[in-house]
Amino acid sequence: MPTKKIESRTRRTKSRSPVSKKRISADKKMIKVKVFRFDPAVDRKPSYKTYQVRFEEGMSAMGALDYIYQHEDGTIAYYDHAGCSLGICGRCTARINGKPGLLCQTPVKGDLTLEPLNQKKVLKDLVMEAAPASEAKEQAGEPERPAITDINAVPLLIRREIEALIAAPIIKAFVEEFGKEKTLEVAGRVIKALARQMGQRLATMTGGNTLEHFAKAAAIFGQGPDYEETIEATPRKLSTNVFRCKYAEMYRRHGLEDVGYLLSCGRDFALMEGFNPRIKLTRTQTVMEGAPFCDMRWTYEEEE
Repeated sequence: MPTKKIESRTRRTKSRSPVSKKRISADKKMIKVKVFRFDPAVDRKPSYKTYQVRFEEGMSAMGALDYIYQHEDGTIAYYDHAGCSLGICGRCTARINGKPGLLCQTPVKGDLTLEPLNQKKVLKDLVMEAAPASEAKEQAGEPERPAITDINAVPLLIRREIEALIAAPIIKAFVEEFGKEKTLEVAGRVIKALARQMGQRLATMTGGNTLEHFAKAAAIFGQGPDYEETIEATPRKLSTNVFRCKYAEMYRRHGLEDVGYLLSCGRDFALMEGFNPRIKLTRTQTVMEGAPFCDMRWTYEEEE
């Protein structure tokens, strides 16, 4: 059970001196993080302590706690995601500004108040006694949902996020070990092969491989485009401009912009090869690369 300094229910939290505070430049934005503090073994009642935390773009509530632990107070206790950070295990669920949420997945936008879900079951600070999943959901005020047993029931955007959090560190490690050119060549080859298989499955799922069938398939993988404009839609041509992409936002949120194009945008051309080789995609820019919109143009080419 990965935690910050919580080793068992009866053993006291070890105290250590905080890491030496570094001087923070004046231009860095600071936020206030108010944290519930309580050790039943020594404290008569709970209290709150407020810390100054240096704000970083893309920081999560877990990141704010990491900053406190590393720079301000090494005695603070909370569930650390050394083995997860994917929002799957749910151990870091807490009340964030009064609302239940996952510390590792909740983005920081300003000052925070962090509390345990149930103050009566606190082992120390934000760490509670382990509870069955159904009880944890009840404490959080969430209805219990049936477990997902079919991967196809998982939204594609979530699947891409899980893939990215696993694949990106591996790709970066291979770049350091074997070089960027060779690593990206191999990774790109694998990703394109998977995209072709996906294109074939899309044709089967939609019952055909025309542009009209492809437009219907957009509901399956179209969780990424959040705002798009259709320029043209005929049996021979489909043209859209995508102004906001949730895939790009997800990669940026995790600091993975450098591999976002490889893992996501790079699939598009190979996917069309699998769906129907006679449908050609052209694109000159993407939101992932910093453009204001993706210019997606599909053309159905007749056989000569």
